[in-house]
Amino acid sequence: MNAAQLKAIKIALKVIKHLKLEVGMSELGIAEQVHFLLAKFGAKSAFPIIVGSGKNAMQPHCQPTHREIRESEPIKIDFGANVNGWRSDVTRTFVLGKVPAKLKKVIAIVKEAQKRAIAAVKPGARCCDVDHAARQYIHEQGFGRHFVHSTGHGIGLRVHQGPKIGTKNKRRLKAGMVITIEPGIYIEKWGGVRIEDMVLVTKMGHKLLTSKLK
Repeated sequence: MNAAQLKAIKIALKVIKHLKLEVGMSELGIAEQVHFLLAKFGAKSAFPIIVGSGKNAMQPHCQPTHREIRESEPIKIDFGANVNGWRSDVTRTFVLGKVPAKLKKVIAIVKEAQKRAIAAVKPGARCCDVDHAARQYIHEQGFGRHFVHSTGHGIGLRVHQGPKIGTKNKRRLKAGMVITIEPGIYIEKWGGVRIEDMVLVTKMGHKLLTSKLK
């Protein structure tokens, strides 16, 4: 990680802080707001912005549509900042109004799965073991088949680069690597929840680079 990537991370967090969500806004409107805020704070978009609300959130990489957001449904936003080619990548799942019991449960499971995966990050840890820490917990909670992608990936001059934090990757983490941890649960005809943060592998373990705001 260098100064440009650190700035990209800080800008992404500023965008989250300043993002205004209201019932009736369209997914495309949210994406446009993210683009505006990124530019306002001095960055470009690191990749096409992902916005999915309600049932659209069941798609891991849903592209924004004219669908209007409503109360009590998941609003999944995945974006990053690009500063001099160095990139950040974060995902947050928001809910406006009262949170239904099932959605509250799924959010709690994803948060705990992410917490467990982050705790497993340290020099020498195998990528597959970090993935397993999240995947096993989600499986134990009965949602294993709804976690359909890897737990994370490296990020730097490219959004997706090695190492892949996946089930089959036995590569070991090294100090200085910057990775994402992004477990998710996606349920057909219902919606989805993903939480993504960036983590630095340090000599002593790890450092969370992005906010704890979920």
